[in-house]
Amino acid sequence: MKRFKEFLREFGVQSTSDYVFDTHSANSSSLKIPISTSMFKRIWPDTIRATVFHVLDAEDIYALKKLEGKKKSISAFFSMMSRNMETGIAAGGGVVAELEADVLISARDDIMSQVDKTGRRWVEMSWFANQTRGGTGPKFGKVEKELNTLIKTLVNKHLPKDVTKGEHEYELWGDMKRHLKAGREGGGNRLKLVIKDYFDGVEKVIKKNKEVLGNIFYGYAKSKRQTDNAWDEQIVNNIKIKKLHYLPKKEEVEDEEQQENIDAFIALYKIPSKRWEYSMDLEIYTREVVAKEIGRKI
Repeated sequence: MKRFKEFLREFGVQSTSDYVFDTHSANSSSLKIPISTSMFKRIWPDTIRATVFHVLDAEDIYALKKLEGKKKSISAFFSMMSRNMETGIAAGGGVVAELEADVLISARDDIMSQVDKTGRRWVEMSWFANQTRGGTGPKFGKVEKELNTLIKTLVNKHLPKDVTKGEHEYELWGDMKRHLKAGREGGGNRLKLVIKDYFDGVEKVIKKNKEVLGNIFYGYAKSKRQTDNAWDEQIVNNIKIKKLHYLPKKEEVEDEEQQENIDAFIALYKIPSKRWEYSMDLEIYTREVVAKEIGRKI
């Protein structure tokens, strides 16, 4: 799971087209699936609204506040070990925001999602396959087959026959931008059409297989919301900050700066907060909140 500062840095790193055509295999396993709020809402209109938690630095709380009620997604958790609350996943941490949010994807482990320039998250198909019991079962195999068909159809539709003849569709798909730019004029507009067809095609495949994929996307959120891993990952949006929890820093100066930043934030937005002396106590608190919400005993 990426901490909030990394989430901000990811903007501008790669474009939508970079993710659409980023394949490194001869099948659908390396395709990137867009985590589109509007698409998911059309397929699964009954939103899961849940209490989740997000670890960040004190300096990032104002940026988090700006995302309240927005479609842009962030990584959050139901379950996380205390040491990761102290340090964050990559670096930093020490502050845990308690949020109310819409759950887009729920997983008992790290989804390894990536963000494009627009703020849309992408998840590789291989992750979804790994979530099915016993690997790629018959029902999920149908999803993979339909995605493979989609790529072959789009390649044949958007590239001339002299280019596609004798070439594997995934090699052509991965090199689609070069082929379009090397062909007729208006390669940029044609590229947009390919991307639109990809989004539409992926949505049709997901909708057609909404039962098996719905179990993958939301099964964890609908069950115990408890993992044996160091943390789970919930892709969420439309957040509302309910409370701020923070841990003391080891360095006295940093602790004072953190406290000043949090105090100013709390005074401005009137958001409840709590200082925890021990991260283990905060971990216990988060587990109790999650368990209470779904009526589970811990």
